[in-house]
Amino acid sequence: MSLSRRAALAAGLAGTAMTVSAKTAAAQPDSLTVPSTPLAAKANELIARTMAAHLRNHSVRGFLFGRAIAAQQGADYDEELMFLICALHDIGLSDIANGDQRFEIDGADYAAVFLEENGVTDSRVDTVWDAIAAHTSGFSDSPVYRRRRPAAVWIAVEGIGLDVGGSPADLPPGYADRVHAAYPRLGGTRALTNSIEAQALANPRKAFTATLAGEIVHQRHPELPYLTWDSILDSSGWRD
Repeated sequence: MSLSRRAALAAGLAGTAMTVSAKTAAAQPDSLTVPSTPLAAKANELIARTMAAHLRNHSVRGFLFGRAIAAQQGADYDEELMFLICALHDIGLSDIANGDQRFEIDGADYAAVFLEENGVTDSRVDTVWDAIAAHTSGFSDSPVYRRRRPAAVWIAVEGIGLDVGGSPADLPPGYADRVHAAYPRLGGTRALTNSIEAQALANPRKAFTATLAGEIVHQRHPELPYLTWDSILDSSGWRD
């Protein structure tokens, strides 16, 4: 599976105490450990406390798979930052962050406030917000986007995308089995899709046309009203 396809799959679907060792990826790429900095530990505790198990496991697997991808590519990146993006990328699907926006935006907003409340006021807040808000957009396919964003962003999105639609063959031999033993899929991508669907059905404002949630609802519930582009044009006061 190419990197571009992983990102596309993700579309179809950051510490006051940051030490020097947290600035780069130091753990073995096939390790099952996650960063143990105070900020990462708080994020891990947050998702364990607030997210359904299948969502929490998906988030951690995305980090572990992303780290393996980065090792294959020889990428240098901030491991704590990448973990924060992965850990919090679906927090918008939890009750604690469920608002009236797309789950990606609700999640990005909640993640930014979480970081600020834990003393992070630098560019990491913007980086995490951007990554979470855009993780289903396919933006990380763009070479300019990759060049203008920290590597932790595209690595996180690649790892998340691999967990959504990849396969064991994309990882070192036996690694997927080890990850799944520690963080079972519990329904995997179908369970994730069901969570997006249920949230969107409960609040249609979260499922606007051309969003991931909107497309899931439209494809699974074609009987429901669907706002098309032409209907938007028809309602325009310009009468074009």
